[in-house]
Amino acid sequence: KNNSNIERVLIDVSRANEKTLWMVDFKISNPSVFDLPAGGVGLLAGVEFRNEAFIDDRDPRLDGTINFTDNSGNTFPFVSDVVNSSPSADSNGERDVTSLFGELAVPVLSNLDVQLALRYENFSDVGSTTVGKVAVGYRPVEPILVRGSWSQSFRAPNLVTVNESSVARSNTLDDISCLFVDPTQALLDCNYGIQRTAQGSKSLQPEESVSTSFGLVIEPLENLMLTIDFWEIEKDNTIGLLGEENLIALDLLSRIQAGTGSCSASSGTAAVVRDAVTDPAVTALWLAAGVCPGGEIQRVDDNYTNLDTRTVRGHDIAVYYDIDTAVGNFDMRLVGAWLDRYEQEAGGSAAQLLAAKAAGTLPNTVAIVGFSDLVRQDGNPETKQTLRLSWRKDNWGAALTGIRYGDFVQTDLTLADGTQYVIPSMSTFNLSADYRFTAFADIKTRIKIGANNVTNERAPLADDSFGYFADQHSDLGRYYYVDASFTL
Repeated sequence: KNNSNIERVLIDVSRANEKTLWMVDFKISNPSVFDLPAGGVGLLAGVEFRNEAFIDDRDPRLDGTINFTDNSGNTFPFVSDVVNSSPSADSNGERDVTSLFGELAVPVLSNLDVQLALRYENFSDVGSTTVGKVAVGYRPVEPILVRGSWSQSFRAPNLVTVNESSVARSNTLDDISCLFVDPTQALLDCNYGIQRTAQGSKSLQPEESVSTSFGLVIEPLENLMLTIDFWEIEKDNTIGLLGEENLIALDLLSRIQAGTGSCSASSGTAAVVRDAVTDPAVTALWLAAGVCPGGEIQRVDDNYTNLDTRTVRGHDIAVYYDIDTAVGNFDMRLVGAWLDRYEQEAGGSAAQLLAAKAAGTLPNTVAIVGFSDLVRQDGNPETKQTLRLSWRKDNWGAALTGIRYGDFVQTDLTLADGTQYVIPSMSTFNLSADYRFTAFADIKTRIKIGANNVTNERAPLADDSFGYFADQHSDLGRYYYVDASFTL
């Protein structure tokens, strides 16, 4: 063992979180408040009140109580006192929510059912919203069901996005303005650590969306069912972050538009905070490019905000088949999902960036992230298929399941010739077998053995944490398990 004295710089850090929720509600229901020729109309109505609160207490060395101080006695803003840990301030928040809701199940005809619903919610911190739903099921002939729905929904900003105090994270990014003035990086290093700071906003509004769907259920045989559904979701006031890359691009656009006519005044965008330039050679380089000089970026202030309209559209096709035979019951489910449209409309600053890029004001190499068509981009494959085959005979059972994700493009990565980097499709299969029996004292027991990812499929390579796109893929490889469950 080396006597390195490392214990002298090791400390313990802590984080204390507390979340509370209490609620009271009152509901009434009646399966037949009044009758129609096709049957009774069902009613559900109610009122609900709830209180939500949270406390996030960070360690004093992370929340700014104890500041980092170097050996010269200097302290620094937005820097924690723990090596390799980003600073996070303490946060807390609370809200009261009052809800009113009602629902009707209406048998209009013997082969036509309608569902009507309405919900109102009032939030003490982000206002109120009212949403409704209409759903219809119509069976023109016995083997065919036509179904459709129109509904509104909302998602209130959670307590963290409203009340979070300053939180800072460091990432290594390209400084686009730096690359604009020194594209070969002969004098400047344009790829360096940049701190992103974010905090909640009490001006956030709930996300609101409208969903529509239309589909068919066809049962041509007693044991066979086919379904096809077309759907669309349009969401307004999407809550998120504009993004560091977009804010840095906005800083460059502001500098290009301002020119060099008044460099004594501040240029760039206020969300991007830069050091002052003291080197005459660096100043000359920026001025020669036609923009006022700026030093390295200290931080990017990227706060939560309501962004623009997002539209998602797709269709699903499924086949369900089950049959009893002399050797057991067989069940098959095959479901395919297609993403036909996934588009984030650009408004405000994002629209300004896209317009500037289209006009040639911003270089074509500047990426505007998270807007326009997002199908087959960054974890949004165009296709997804799932399969399940199962068999059961008396106490024995077995199952094969599979899932396939289509390919997609990683937008922030290109090949040497400039073409897009495509992350290929990935398919995995799982196998299992089980035996069920009743043990002593009438305890229902199931013993199950299985193997997941039986083909030992590895996640496709990507420029992301651990070398693969973790938001979409898993890289666990083949593994086996034994499971025992007991029901009293």
